[in-house]
Amino acid sequence: VLTKDGHDVFLEKIEDWNVVELMVNEEIVFHCNIKDLEFGGDGKLDPLCEEARIAVLNAD
Repeated sequence: VLTKDGHDVFLEKIEDWNVVELMVNEEIVFHCNIKDLEFGGDGKLDPLCEEARIAVLNAD
């Protein structure tokens, strides 16, 4: 979803298990438990994924 919006995405391993953090300009703009995300799709139908997308858009 983020790459389709034109963002560069870099994956980085973090110490916290099951945590997803989205950073923009070295600031965490969104975080959640990875188990709360719905896998197997493109993210468009996952409301939490859309929430993350909006957080990144608002951070730009």
